[in-house]
Amino acid sequence: MPFLALLPATHPLAISTYTLTLVGKILCYAVVAVALDLVWGYAGLLSLGHGLFFALGGYAMGMYLMRQAAGEGLPAFMSFLSWRELPWFWTGTDYFAWALCLSMLVPGLLALIFGFFAFRSKIKGVYFSIMTQALTYAGMLLFFRNETGFWRQQWLYRLYHPARLFGDGNPHPYRAVYRHGAAAAAEPGDRLRPGAQQIWPGADCGAGCGEPSDVSVVTTRAVSSFLSGRSPPCCAALAGALYVPQVGIINPGEMSPANSIEAAIWVALGGRGTLIGPLLGAAIVNGARSFFTVAFPEYWLFFLGLMFILVTLFLPHGVDWPAAPEEKMSDALFTQTQLADRHRVQRDPVLQLEKISVSFEGFRALTDLSLQIGVGELRCVIGPNGAGKTTLMDVITGKTRPDAGRVIYDQDSDLTRLSPVEIARAGIGRKFQKPTVFEALTVFENLEIALKADKSVWASLRARLSGEQRDRIDEVLKLLRLGGERQRRAGLLSHGQKQFLEIGMLLVQEPHLLLLDEPAAGMTDAETDYTAELFRSLAGKHSLMVVEHDMGFVETIADHVTVLHQGQVLAEGSLRDVQANEQVIDVYLGR
Repeated sequence: MPFLALLPATHPLAISTYTLTLVGKILCYAVVAVALDLVWGYAGLLSLGHGLFFALGGYAMGMYLMRQAAGEGLPAFMSFLSWRELPWFWTGTDYFAWALCLSMLVPGLLALIFGFFAFRSKIKGVYFSIMTQALTYAGMLLFFRNETGFWRQQWLYRLYHPARLFGDGNPHPYRAVYRHGAAAAAEPGDRLRPGAQQIWPGADCGAGCGEPSDVSVVTTRAVSSFLSGRSPPCCAALAGALYVPQVGIINPGEMSPANSIEAAIWVALGGRGTLIGPLLGAAIVNGARSFFTVAFPEYWLFFLGLMFILVTLFLPHGVDWPAAPEEKMSDALFTQTQLADRHRVQRDPVLQLEKISVSFEGFRALTDLSLQIGVGELRCVIGPNGAGKTTLMDVITGKTRPDAGRVIYDQDSDLTRLSPVEIARAGIGRKFQKPTVFEALTVFENLEIALKADKSVWASLRARLSGEQRDRIDEVLKLLRLGGERQRRAGLLSHGQKQFLEIGMLLVQEPHLLLLDEPAAGMTDAETDYTAELFRSLAGKHSLMVVEHDMGFVETIADHVTVLHQGQVLAEGSLRDVQANEQVIDVYLGR
């Protein structure tokens, strides 16, 4: 495309230098959008600080260009500031390799350090967004200080417009932008398959899905932040480094929080969690900007806001998200029977809670609760709202620390001394009431992420599926009747299928103990019947603790039922015995 600008103006394929520059700028912005999409779309972290990475990369390249133009002397602006020698942070910037290294290393290390301390403090959601916005704003204020020498708004323009660097009409700077910009935009897709797909979505721990998994959330999110500024290598900063020699200017205003917010609009418009979406969003918004700022400059911000509102209302997943096919799932999928002999429940307990007490600001959620579950047992826990069922699961998985008591697992491990990640690795899996699957990935990829394997970041990047692992995934897909959906996006599954998929994500880890919170909620009658058969077949090989409100479902699966009330065990025994218990009747009938 750059060579088209060299054609005669009368040639049908000729394009103007303005058009060439505009497309090059949009490519640079698209690279920033891809970098943001990696952390927002795949890791679930809305960063409003990518403008800082972009500007740092641009400044590193600008420093190199100024040193080249100055030759043996100091850059012109330093003479204006009466500087007699180069500041220490300019050392080595006359070498392209060092300048390129700076443009990658500085933003990447900044993101890594910031991400580590932010997630170590369990900062997430809107607070993370606010902190990243504050970070880029602080960077802008720092660069506006006279002492840095970066404050002059036009300090690169006169010397470093591409025409001055390479000669009028020379396509070399544009070729670099197009070549490297396209490569940087495409490269993250390679990084996400197959290894990185295990860490990027795994860092998205909305609804608590990361807590019971064996992924180290702090490390994964910190490295996700690092890779977002350095998605190989340093995606957002590379965009800035390509941007500067093309437009011939860089100033602290590029760090304005407004620019980072606009980058988020590009991703939201195109569709986060996709690789093409951010490119489309950046192209649409910046193409519209170039038109409106010339034809109707006073209406540009209104149009941008209107466009964002319309997309939010009518295309909440962005323009690149595929529409769900209108198909009705046949009930025949769930009419097959799968019967399995019940295994003998061993006497030794797999889980033993001893006098567990939990309070929240004076409210007693659990009080001296003691409970024992045998190896291979299928135990149902029931009780009215507020009885302490969810808190009980939180204590077992390490999400909540008890004020008193012990949780003994496998007769020798006190779970109250372990982290949630260590508990998951010990063989305890938890399914939440709301399905927590990775909707942007396929059914097969969801199960691949959940496999029991080394989940450290670097091991995940190098990971390749073995034949045994593929067989395990195929076995679970067959068990859950999802074989025909293996390449379908999880976000397009029915609610019941998502429930089965999350159960499958636990089963591929081969856990000893399964904690299932209302697994039949929202299922059809046929799906509920099959779920009951599935749980009965799993009992014996696994120990199961099921929290459920549907007494019909409990009746079909449970040999032993525990009733909780006000944080204590009210009754235990068979469902028939529990239903005949006068205390239980009083609690449920409110007498």
